[in-house]
Amino acid sequence: MDKKHLHYYIKLGENIKFYRRQAHLTQEGLALKANISRGYLSQIEARNVEKVPSLDIIFRIAEVLKIPPCQLFKF
Repeated sequence: MDKKHLHYYIKLGENIKFYRRQAHLTQEGLALKANISRGYLSQIEARNVEKVPSLDIIFRIAEVLKIPPCQLFKF
């Protein structure tokens, strides 16, 4: 991960958390439906950005949240 883009990764995680909460899903619930572990989702949403999700993961998360993937990239 390129540290000069860290603020984008932080915002992406914040957006995932925002839309997850809007959908009344827990991390466990979203992770289960997106076929990823809760720990991995937690790392994506964390402000210290331990994991950078692939586009495939982002697409799966967006599908579960019933939003277009581009919505997660609105910074």
